[in-house]
Amino acid sequence: MRIGIIGGGIMGLTLGYYLSKAGDKVTIFEKSHKLGGLAGYINLEGVNIDKYYHGILISDKSLLNLIDEVGLSNSLKFRDVKMAFFHEGKIFPMNNILDFMKFPPLNILDRIRLGYTIVNSLLIKDWAQLEEISVKKWLIKYSGKRTYTNIWKPLLKAKFDKNFNQIPATYVWSRIKRMRAPRRKGMSKTCMAYLVEGMKTLIDGLEKKIYKNNGKIYLKKPVEKILIENNRAIGLQTKDNTQYFDKIIVTVPTPYFIKLLPTQQDKYIKKLENIDYLHVICLLLKLKGPLSEFHSFHITDDKIPFTTIVETTNLIDPKYLNDSHIVYLPKYVREDNKFFKMSGNNICKYFLNYLKKMFPSFKEEMISEKVVLKERYVEPIHKVGSNFVPEIITPIENLYLANTSQIYPALVNCESVTEFARVAAKEVLNQS
Repeated sequence: MRIGIIGGGIMGLTLGYYLSKAGDKVTIFEKSHKLGGLAGYINLEGVNIDKYYHGILISDKSLLNLIDEVGLSNSLKFRDVKMAFFHEGKIFPMNNILDFMKFPPLNILDRIRLGYTIVNSLLIKDWAQLEEISVKKWLIKYSGKRTYTNIWKPLLKAKFDKNFNQIPATYVWSRIKRMRAPRRKGMSKTCMAYLVEGMKTLIDGLEKKIYKNNGKIYLKKPVEKILIENNRAIGLQTKDNTQYFDKIIVTVPTPYFIKLLPTQQDKYIKKLENIDYLHVICLLLKLKGPLSEFHSFHITDDKIPFTTIVETTNLIDPKYLNDSHIVYLPKYVREDNKFFKMSGNNICKYFLNYLKKMFPSFKEEMISEKVVLKERYVEPIHKVGSNFVPEIITPIENLYLANTSQIYPALVNCESVTEFARVAAKEVLNQS
């Protein structure tokens, strides 16, 4: 069976691997000159660095199984990492029960109620009951208004921009379940993993497997149109030519998918247009020394312009990055957010100004390289009461959709993407 896949990110490559492994003739079309999408890499001063940060938890079964299948387990390293809160100008470690009990922003009653919120979330099995409840209403009910105002609200606002009041309680449920999973029994810190040379290792591994399974991959080859006859997908049109397939799978974000469909599919298009996304801006810093001892920060000061700080070299051994130290300052934004319209230079100046306020000992002389990255349609937004999640099998025969808008209520990350790709591949094979 000939299968055309639009998009050479982790979703498309994982699909390509599973389908080519099953004996199908796979062809992947990627518009960029490199594979990987959001999991791709950038070269800074001769060092390959993930464009965006990616965490692998010890509980990430699908991702770890895929890494093992592709033969990359020897490139996988595990390490305990530290987390912290930044609140009212101070850093507070948050790695064990003692840190939690000493956390100054919360009094004893607040801590009890926050602990109850976490336990309650872990006990909920049927997440559907949370879809119709706003995260604000649910958190105030269990954690209390003071904890919501001091902790939850700034975190939600930083993550979802102006959409934070429209987010259902499923988000916090998913986040708590995921972040409780990676703690080793008897250990106070979070255990995470990384691949030597980053996600490029997995991307290269999947590419090799696809070629080994007689698949094809085209780079700098954007698809301009999905050819449909009698409500049946038959091929893909690029600038250079047209290729015909028995089945077609779209893995790119929904707004790009819509542009590939003929206008006759107006009913389906109208449904897809209801899917909303956040974009991302990220200042990536390559430093000569460490910024802190923490892997990531939860920032509850809404004056800070970035969502979090992730210093991946407090997970990844700097020796794999020419002894550099890598820091990410991301911000998730809507289209109308002023930061998304700012130039890279202005974003850099603005973010660094606040980073220096957070870390007075940090000097710009520590920076050996910096770059501002922007990406559209990164985080799909599922709003309260909006139950539409597109099916893998579309209303068009032989056309399938497998993108991040369908990953719900799980959080979008490499684990959920590879798991969804596995499920989608199985669905396509079952339709053969």
